[in-house]
Amino acid sequence: MGFFSNLLSPRSVDARKKGADHPSSEVLSHPSLGEILEGLPEDRIREMFPFSRTLRYNTNDQVIVEGAESRCLYYVEKGSVEVSYRVGETPIVVALIGPSSLFGEIGFFDGQLRVRNIRATEDSVIRVFDQQNLALMRDENPVLYGDFVTMMARSICVRFRQVLEEREPLNAYAASLSAGRRSFKEIKPVPQPLLQTREWRVVGQLVEDFKASFFDLSHQLQQDTDQEVPEALQTKCSEVMDDFNEKLRTAADQLKDSEAADHYWGYAFKEIFPYFMRSRFAERAYYKPSGYAGDFLTMEMIYANEPDGDGKLGRLMDRWCLESGAAKAVRGRRTFLKGQLERLCSARHGRQELIRIMNLACGSNRELFDFLAVCTYTEQIAALCVDADPKALEYTGASVNVFPHRASVRLMNDNVVRWALGRVRHNIGFQDIIYSAGLTDYLDERICAALISRAYECLERGGVLVIGNFGHGNPDKAFLEHILQWKIIHRSPEELRRIFSKTPFGDTVEMVYEENGINLFAVATKEQ
Repeated sequence: MGFFSNLLSPRSVDARKKGADHPSSEVLSHPSLGEILEGLPEDRIREMFPFSRTLRYNTNDQVIVEGAESRCLYYVEKGSVEVSYRVGETPIVVALIGPSSLFGEIGFFDGQLRVRNIRATEDSVIRVFDQQNLALMRDENPVLYGDFVTMMARSICVRFRQVLEEREPLNAYAASLSAGRRSFKEIKPVPQPLLQTREWRVVGQLVEDFKASFFDLSHQLQQDTDQEVPEALQTKCSEVMDDFNEKLRTAADQLKDSEAADHYWGYAFKEIFPYFMRSRFAERAYYKPSGYAGDFLTMEMIYANEPDGDGKLGRLMDRWCLESGAAKAVRGRRTFLKGQLERLCSARHGRQELIRIMNLACGSNRELFDFLAVCTYTEQIAALCVDADPKALEYTGASVNVFPHRASVRLMNDNVVRWALGRVRHNIGFQDIIYSAGLTDYLDERICAALISRAYECLERGGVLVIGNFGHGNPDKAFLEHILQWKIIHRSPEELRRIFSKTPFGDTVEMVYEENGINLFAVATKEQ
């Protein structure tokens, strides 16, 4: 069990002692009351307060207990609360609710048991509207009651639309990405006239050379009776694959402007695909079981770097994939981000204040826990880790956050792309550091700029944004795109700087590569 679960298990307070039963929340995200009422005057909202009861909670007090009964509606007058559920010992946050926001609408109407836990994340004042007081409002002020019912209806409509959009959250997340989604193209036969072209000769030679080399390698592996693959054959496999990768890059350059490129690549894929699917990593990377490329288990395979596959040849193929330049860059960016967290947090350590970190599309959070493992002031660290895949968060809690520390780590399930576009809002508070290892690899320029701008809004003055993006120097671009169907938007420092210039950061941004010179990072600071 992760140590952070103790920090996230709030001190239980019986709300009944403070004047109400336990509330609950069936919440996706919480539009403010102003958004729901579209301009209802503040004084009109306050006219409703006499028909409510006031609860006061201290930081970390338990406001809601999953499974409790309640027919009440709740309004955050001051402070903020966190909505979560638990998987085993791991709390998963689903909403952060700030002032002027409602929660508990569904339970208010249907009276079913509450399905979420809620705790106060700071000292909070919450207004409770129960059936009795609303009946009193109806009798004493029917017009005000009508405004209240209209507010409730609009709030539920907002929530219902969110449910429709997120019926399959991972599919919705995959659909929001500009690249990297799971897709399988139909392979079309190569038309006869194309068999006479120079491009066909290039692709045909590429395929035949690869198959001949691997037939020879496979034959030698069959002749070898040892359980382990001899070093000489491991070296030969690497040489064959390096040669193939180089020829693949050359072919990609020659075919980039060809109108018949899909025909040629379809043929190459059909002929070469069976060899690579013996690799455990290549198989997962191609099939994308989560619906999009680069999910947390794919990254975990790269981090672990433990080759596996179908037979000796499968393990050799896996070894090459996990030692490719792109895989080394993924491990390099983990090291880079750990170093950035050390550097940025060290500069803030002397202030004796909480250092707030937000990790976007966090996956398994390896770099964060690498940092926490060596940090000597973890009590100052408060991290919010957001991912669309709840299994990634569950994995973090069960398999990564497994050593003692005093940091507050919240694992939040939400679609970062929708957050970037302003379609969901949470009361996350201002952050000192916001970072993302590789999300922008899959975002077009418009969405990337929106993400950067949204991060700017959420940073404290002097706060820092760090985002990673594969650079054009990736030696495995053609292999990823044409064999594994793993499409990434590669960018140069100039291209990434141009995107920043369209955001409040402007073009004053530092560009740096991880140790392999493949994964590019932009480091931008919000003005003081």
